[in-house]
Amino acid sequence: MPELPEVEVICQGLRPLVVGKAIVSAGCSGQRLRTFQGRLTGWGLEGEKVHAVCRRSKHLVLILSGSMLGLHLGMSGQLIWRARNEPMPIHTHLWLCFSGHRLDYVDPRRFGDLKRLERPEGLSAGELAAGLMQGDWDAWLSPGPLGAEPLAQGFSGDLLFKASRGVQQAIKPWLMRGHVVVGVGNIYASEALHAAGIHPNRPAGRLSRARYARLALEVQSHLSAAIKAGGSTLRDFRSAHGEPGGYGLAHKVYDKEGKPCAACGRPVRRLIQAQRSSFYCPGCQH
Repeated sequence: MPELPEVEVICQGLRPLVVGKAIVSAGCSGQRLRTFQGRLTGWGLEGEKVHAVCRRSKHLVLILSGSMLGLHLGMSGQLIWRARNEPMPIHTHLWLCFSGHRLDYVDPRRFGDLKRLERPEGLSAGELAAGLMQGDWDAWLSPGPLGAEPLAQGFSGDLLFKASRGVQQAIKPWLMRGHVVVGVGNIYASEALHAAGIHPNRPAGRLSRARYARLALEVQSHLSAAIKAGGSTLRDFRSAHGEPGGYGLAHKVYDKEGKPCAACGRPVRRLIQAQRSSFYCPGCQH
């Protein structure tokens, strides 16, 4: 599943390609996604100009002239920019045609989503983007609450510490729930906990303020480094240009069961938490 760095890589890649350009035509496959009913009737995308491309958590938002288009990549979604005359790949569920190019939303497993919202009047694209990051449109994007952005002001170890008081759930699934901090998925939770020396099974409510300060720094460090490296590609992820991410080469524990820990040499172990694989070093993490 594309996590925050991968979605941010796509967001940054799309901006110079589509901002300021008008959608000449749009179409869809007719197949349903998570909440999308398979119809663009009444969406009025043709003729809309793209004013901004933004991200909130793992959601991409295109701010258009008169509306906002939200996209979620789900488990296997891709947004690929290509020449307009190139063949359309199978499992393409939305296509936006521009002058000479086409933006294809491809999702073989159909766990992603598409949403449309009328653009509020009187607010600039910059104001809408700022409001998006502050959570103004969370109810539109997500059925549940979204937490703080880990790379924005306001995220800190103190925030995690206060939110975790009395929590008995293990730190890794708690961190991934998204209600306190967004976008820390399976890969980056495993890597940040390893770097912070915290066992993934440690109850969230039993970690000290100092350990949360270290964890917050490691979350920010790994997410930022992953964005610079173009994200992590396991199977499906590609940038808007179709390129795989390179951060997988920097993983220290994720998907490295049985291999020696880079820090202490002990074999990396795997355990299942909330139906997801967690990777950790029994020597470094406690």
